[in-house]
Amino acid sequence: MSEIITLSLPWILPYEQAELSEFLDGTVETALAIEKELEEGVADIVERPFGSAFGSTQSAIECALTALGVKDGDEVVLPALSPPALLAAIARTRARPLFVDSDPKSLTVRGPSADARCTARTRVIIGVTVHGDPTGLNELAGVASKFEIPLLEVVCGGLGGRIGRDPVGRFGRVSVVGLDAASGFIGASGAVACTNDDTLAATLSLLREGGVRRPRVDWERLGGVRAIEHFVSDPSLPLIAAAVSVLRIRRHAQHKQRVSEIFKQYMSRLGGHSDLLLPASCEDNTVAWSHFAVRLSDRYTRDERDSIVHGLLRHDIGASSAVCYAPSEAAAVAQFGVVEGFATAERAAHRLITLPFHPALNVRDVELTCQTLEVMIQRQSIIR
Repeated sequence: MSEIITLSLPWILPYEQAELSEFLDGTVETALAIEKELEEGVADIVERPFGSAFGSTQSAIECALTALGVKDGDEVVLPALSPPALLAAIARTRARPLFVDSDPKSLTVRGPSADARCTARTRVIIGVTVHGDPTGLNELAGVASKFEIPLLEVVCGGLGGRIGRDPVGRFGRVSVVGLDAASGFIGASGAVACTNDDTLAATLSLLREGGVRRPRVDWERLGGVRAIEHFVSDPSLPLIAAAVSVLRIRRHAQHKQRVSEIFKQYMSRLGGHSDLLLPASCEDNTVAWSHFAVRLSDRYTRDERDSIVHGLLRHDIGASSAVCYAPSEAAAVAQFGVVEGFATAERAAHRLITLPFHPALNVRDVELTCQTLEVMIQRQSIIR
């Protein structure tokens, strides 16, 4: 192949370079304006009044958990199939994860499954959009309301999608919108935490700046207000990354339409393949797909999946094993003990293949990707 077909959108596109240089010609005031536009742009899409930009998705999630009152030993209910940033953030807060197995169709968590995992020690329920699919977020909001605990919504892809009239990013007490490559084509780096609560928004801003150290006294016994002890390693979003993300948020509707067309091309081209399970259509959801991920049939092992991915990479086609991981694959949560027993999430994680999916792809790119994938699957069947 003469050119590499990249898995995700290049960090800076050629037509973005001129606009980017204009952003970078300004002063510190310009930098603040860029960050503000990014925060407001994301908050507008999720229809929330407050947004705080962070240097990484992990930092944003960690600060959101802290702002919601999660502390050492508290339980958080979350999907067994989750992005590494979420798992690492939970490990840093030293909370205890209660994993919930995935729905076989959407790979997200449904309400009844989360309800069954909640206990008296559960402090937060976490919902995740898997590959952009928001299925179940409204159900999780109902469960959170039942137990009178907050829902944290992690939007690692799917920005611009809806469930009924409500946009993705509006179901949680706090919603963390990822902007890095793992979240699709939305931005260049970092994340924006959005909320309707002005007090939470102020707390998130405080935590982003480094927080303050908790005094070594029993504030609750003395009737005082407990300060927040929290330090993050990358709270600030670099100027260039913020500027690129602003450009992409401005074109979000255009990019969303383009990848919707690419999604249909993939579905048409790979539909009917006996060894592939394609993304499921959603009845009540308008999905803004952020990834195109296929699942191999159960007759393939994880090693065989990895061999197919390596074959795609050898042919200059970007591919990845997964963007979300099952508990048994996540070193960050091994310290918490039992990480097995989530059959659907495990099977999916071992067989998922993420294919190139972003607005810069063309029809030829999709066709070459599909042809090569079919050849790699056939080759793996022959050498079995």
